[in-house]
Amino acid sequence: MSADAAAAPPSPSAQNPEGQTDQERLAAYEASVLAAFGGKRGLAEVGLPSILFVLVYGVSRDLTAAIWSAVAVAVVLSAVRLVKRDTLQHALGGLAGVLVCAAVAHFTGQAKGFYLPGVLLNIGEAILFSVSALLRWPVVGVVLGPVTGEMMAWREHPARMRAFTRSTWLLAAMFVLRVCIEVPLYLSGQVDALGVAKIILGYPLYLAVAYSCWQIIRKAPLPPAKSAEPAVEA
Repeated sequence: MSADAAAAPPSPSAQNPEGQTDQERLAAYEASVLAAFGGKRGLAEVGLPSILFVLVYGVSRDLTAAIWSAVAVAVVLSAVRLVKRDTLQHALGGLAGVLVCAAVAHFTGQAKGFYLPGVLLNIGEAILFSVSALLRWPVVGVVLGPVTGEMMAWREHPARMRAFTRSTWLLAAMFVLRVCIEVPLYLSGQVDALGVAKIILGYPLYLAVAYSCWQIIRKAPLPPAKSAEPAVEA
């Protein structure tokens, strides 16, 4: 059963008090979630520098060249955003992440150092997502609530609480999988294998999990829209 069928009144053309159909509300909800991640372009800006590092180092075995290649593409992506006067949030976030990874690789003198911040981040996120689900404050709901305007109202609706909790557990499982594969590769110094694992377990896996989470969330009935407050006469 779709979210529209579960949430909509008997009349398919019925509207909520704000004048929107449930289908329109769901479309707006989906758009706001995608916008929060910077859209498809924002996702690319975060992932491309790391992919380039893997490719350059794998071909050249030159750590310096790989580092500067990753930093350069991150800077270019940020500059393009700046010229077009677009939001810099996701581009600068990707740039900051690349700079941290590059700094670790540079000061350790080891290519695997580029992956250390990501490995530690996956460990932290696996713990955070798991604990938040156990405490019934799932990260997915806490993050998406303010983004979509739903705020914490989902906690009052069992179906949406379950949807956000299941989505959080699904993401926690993704982080645990990354940790189980990447940590042994990092500790054993298998840089090439670690690089390939980072690519496969990066956006391909993330997009598949994110899509699964969205399918879970969209099937949970949206909270009732609040009725518009009557105007106060002077």
